Amino acid sequence: MTITDYLTEWEQDARFDLTELDVAARDVPLLHAKWWKYFSHERLRFKANEIQSKLVFKQKWEWFMGKMDDDERKTLGWPVQPVRILPSNITMYMDADPQLQESLKKKALQEEILRFLEDVIKSINNRNYAISNAINWSKFKMGV
Repeated sequence: MTITDYLTEWEQDARFDLTELDVAARDVPLLHAKWWKYFSHERLRFKANEIQSKLVFKQKWEWFMGKMDDDERKTLGWPVQPVRILPSNITMYMDADPQLQESLKKKALQEEILRFLEDVIKSINNRNYAISNAINWSKFKMGV
């Protein structure tokens, strides 16, 4: 799922009917399980992206430094490194590499999805307090 899908789904799940607070209270564990499943799935995707990002980083470092094995370079379809790069300048080349940038973009998106899902789970955990406050407000309005 994309972050937009999660946002749309949370907009629906975040609502509860003030006339059926008992149903909302009973749904808390179900919502928690649902969103925890999403969180676990995305956390595994994040770990996979992180591992892939480290691999690409290592490969690019070896390629830029001219230390990559020719067989690996050919397998990846990369040309022979045309420029001799000083170790002190490697960061500039690594930061500008499109493949590394794409890898870091994926990682950043996964981090954002994880932060959002963590916040959703916190909100679900606090939902019983919101329901309790709604009940107390209704009592107060009725003079009970």
